[in-house]
Amino acid sequence: MPLFGLVLAVGTAGMTMGADLTGSAWQPSFMSAAEIPAGTHMVVRFNPDGRITGNGGCNQFFGGYTISGNTIKIGPLASTRKGCPGLYVVEASFLHMLQAAKSFEQDETTLVLFDAAGDKLAQFDRAAQQ
Repeated sequence: MPLFGLVLAVGTAGMTMGADLTGSAWQPSFMSAAEIPAGTHMVVRFNPDGRITGNGGCNQFFGGYTISGNTIKIGPLASTRKGCPGLYVVEASFLHMLQAAKSFEQDETTLVLFDAAGDKLAQFDRAAQQ
């Protein structure tokens, strides 16, 4: 029994609840709703002014976000409307997923978003600031 508890502790080491996302940028490495096409540039930036901005693979998007502990509320989001054949479904899934996020976990290199049921929506890798 102690070994099981140790494995759980090791498996969650480093991930924090309620870490500050302000000023960080993230690129998705996994989305539950759609596969991310190779070579697609998607990024989310949590700006210090409470605004979220980024690129959904084709279009720029923007909106607001709030964080309290490990809970997060993103949106409503708006975006530009360029046409990019083959990316519409992925981009729409990406923006919907961001707005469906209700909680998160973060460490220095990874961000994970969860829905209201606690199911994993997406995982992100820290992006270089631009």
